[in-house]
Amino acid sequence: MADLTHQLGIFLHLARASRLRSRPLVRDRMLVVAGVVATQLNLPQIAAYCRMQVLEHNPRHLVRRWPDLAAALHSEDFQAHLRQLQRRYPLEKAEQMLTTLGIQMARERETYYSDLEYAASLLGTSATELDELFG
Repeated sequence: MADLTHQLGIFLHLARASRLRSRPLVRDRMLVVAGVVATQLNLPQIAAYCRMQVLEHNPRHLVRRWPDLAAALHSEDFQAHLRQLQRRYPLEKAEQMLTTLGIQMARERETYYSDLEYAASLLGTSATELDELFG
């Protein structure tokens, strides 16, 4: 679990950095990967928020075809897209990108009560807002 939480943090940090650097396509890719990791961590609200942000930027994105990322994971089309993203941004490369950007995660997750609060914070929202949006 901790490894997946670490991966989620990496990709959410990269999504935020991409947004701040005005690189919306890279941000969307990072959000898709983060959303899948959130699904694996049983954080459906985080996955839904990642999906929502991608669709706000690009309403025609592939993820629009499914009601959520959990459903998308059962599709070969989405699996092919995900494999492509994972080849383009393997964990080692993502970690290197964080280092290049000067982002040090250290033990930041430990400062949050839950994985949900941690991920919500990285997305610039709160667990309460996510509850209001997605129940």
